[in-house]
Amino acid sequence: MAPYGKGRKDVLVVGEAPGATEDSQGRPFIGKAGQFLRDVLYDIDVDLDRDAITTNAIICRPAGNRTPEAKEILYCRPNLRATIEKFQPRVVVTLGRVALASVLEGIWKDDVGPLERWVGWRIPYADYWICPTYHPSFLLRSKNKLMDRLFQQHLQSAFSIEANSAELPDVEAQVEVLYDDKEIARRIEALDGYYDVVVDYETNCAKPELPNAQLHSCALFAGNKAISFPWLPRTKLAMGNLLRDSRVGKIAHNLKFEERWTLKEFGHGVAGWKWDSMLAAHCLDNRTGICSLKFQSLVRLGVPSYNEHIAPYLESHRGPYNRIGEINPDQLLRYGGMDVILEHRLAKLQRKDMGI
Repeated sequence: MAPYGKGRKDVLVVGEAPGATEDSQGRPFIGKAGQFLRDVLYDIDVDLDRDAITTNAIICRPAGNRTPEAKEILYCRPNLRATIEKFQPRVVVTLGRVALASVLEGIWKDDVGPLERWVGWRIPYADYWICPTYHPSFLLRSKNKLMDRLFQQHLQSAFSIEANSAELPDVEAQVEVLYDDKEIARRIEALDGYYDVVVDYETNCAKPELPNAQLHSCALFAGNKAISFPWLPRTKLAMGNLLRDSRVGKIAHNLKFEERWTLKEFGHGVAGWKWDSMLAAHCLDNRTGICSLKFQSLVRLGVPSYNEHIAPYLESHRGPYNRIGEINPDQLLRYGGMDVILEHRLAKLQRKDMGI
């Protein structure tokens, strides 16, 4: 089934797959679920055929209207990619989990997981925004008036976006990796007086109280620069002074982690905590599964998965310890540096949302 519609508002609406009615007539979204979608759009002054281009993640009807398999989504994705490249929409609305999984292929490397954590976000990816919402057939089955209202709000929000999203920044290129202990100490000491310094540790386990717990590296962001470095003797001395200086405001994503490791390393906590971007994410939206830096970096900043080459080594392996020592040092430090850059950008957005 070919894409359909005039697309006057430069919006691409992606469904799951053609149903029986759509398959027989060769047009998307004309069955019961499609009519429900059209009615909701009519209420917000949007005509589906006039204002949008419509297509599906799977352009052929699966036998018996079954849910498409993961391999079928993957095999059919080049058709969706070609549709996006041809029509160059400013907004891509995904209806349901299958459509979302297809659009996020190559952008989000983990399993999509529950749809509920994705709906309602406006993801500023590359040249277009990705706006996930429910599939209308699910809403017809659930008969949940609250979800119906949310569905309308999601669509209204998506169709109201005017500007294209910004070009994705090369975050890794902004990380400066340092290895010289003396130079690292000098750069840390130069942060005296900064209001916001983002702090991120990389360690061999989650709990610093364990007997073989070890801090491997640290990354800092201040002003407009990120530095990332291994944990060395002179480095530790300079960091101790920085962390107990209450004049220097500190930011982290899950600051409890950095606080506990600081207590282990220095016998004192961090003075001057100003922001926790993980807690702020939860305060702004208390859905489960949305507070990780990786998820927030995508849905708020449009930054795709960036740690798939590192993540397996940071997971617990044969007990509480991970395999951080097996990671290429340069890759580990660049990963830590990317974290602090993203934490800073996220904190800036969160403060704006909260009026701070």
